[in-house]
Amino acid sequence: MKSIRHYFEYILVYLLLLLVRPLPHDGVVFLGRNLGSLVFHFSKRRKKSALTNLNIMFSDSKSAEEKKRIIKKSFQILAVSALQSIWVTTKTEERVRQLIPGEPTGLDTLRKCLEKQKGIFFLTAHYGNWEIMGLHHGLMRICPLSSIVRKLDNPYLDKIVAEMRTATGNKVFYRDDSLIKIVRELKNNNSVAIMMDQNTAKGGLFVDFFGLKAATPRAVAQLSYRMGTPVIPLFSYPTETGTYNIEYGPELIFEKSENKEKDILNWTQKMETFIESVIRENPSPWMCGHRRWKTRPPDEKAPPVY
Repeated sequence: MKSIRHYFEYILVYLLLLLVRPLPHDGVVFLGRNLGSLVFHFSKRRKKSALTNLNIMFSDSKSAEEKKRIIKKSFQILAVSALQSIWVTTKTEERVRQLIPGEPTGLDTLRKCLEKQKGIFFLTAHYGNWEIMGLHHGLMRICPLSSIVRKLDNPYLDKIVAEMRTATGNKVFYRDDSLIKIVRELKNNNSVAIMMDQNTAKGGLFVDFFGLKAATPRAVAQLSYRMGTPVIPLFSYPTETGTYNIEYGPELIFEKSENKEKDILNWTQKMETFIESVIRENPSPWMCGHRRWKTRPPDEKAPPVY
């Protein structure tokens, strides 16, 4: 039964590919914003999770109407990003450069960190259009990029997405792959991107995110501690026309003490605090419907967040 559902999902996505690929970019943006508005009006579950998140993030500092506007715009940006990721599966280089017309800022920071010959960790989040940002990095040919992603439940769709993500020479690692693959990339002075804004169901560290403990991956801090790999934030910022500005850096500077476990916790906290600062300044480009605070500390006695 599951395989039949997966096949029908594949057919629907394939039809969407046929619909979106021939459109001009303005048409993709128009369709995406309207699709996002439909999701906002009809997806009660996602909207409820998003409102719970914004209540945690901003409490009473933003009105109910402001939160509603943020959620709607977030859904619109996410829908536009999804359609753009389909749109660039043909004429990839031309269309990616159309979506990111200007040179990214912070490339000097990236090149300086590469001189250390210890690889690069890109700290990023589900913010703006992270897929197009990765494709654009591949086109620059500054350093090879591998992204750590979750394998999709539908194998047909996972194949489509993997082909899109690797279209400009990037690699994809899955979360359950061996850490040896990541270590090898870093030793070859390549870059590895990891999203640290989503819930970590197992093995994460609990650090503050908008004032509430959130389960967060520890691998970046562990490997950076061990190998001396620089950590550079990498974010895409949407414009009103549906294009994006890319920013590398600044490099996050960490200090070592005599307590390794405490350092790894503090380093992870510093990374999460940076992501929080980006979202706090402009929350709409963040994928706010994700249940970020779902996994709770084992000793917490409070009721479930969601």
